[in-house]
Amino acid sequence: MQNERFRILLAEDDLNLGLLLVDYLETEGFDVKLCKDGEQALKAFHGQQFGLCLLDVMMPKMDGFSLAKKRRVKFSNIFPPTAITL
Repeated sequence: MQNERFRILLAEDDLNLGLLLVDYLETEGFDVKLCKDGEQALKAFHGQQFGLCLLDVMMPKMDGFSLAKKRRVKFSNIFPPTAITL
């Protein structure tokens, strides 16, 4: 039986922060897909499944809240988006 790593979609337009988060999450055993804007993140959803999506609120082309709303329309079983301020 093959162990699949938990997949995370990370949408972050700050490349330095995005790469830092990817390095940390991959070190912890996660499979991370980094997208630089909302449109790229939306495209990543096609044909791929993610256990968790971390979305920057203020991104170019499409903000994180708009992206989350578009995904909820298509998949009604997704939990409502939760904003966490760091």
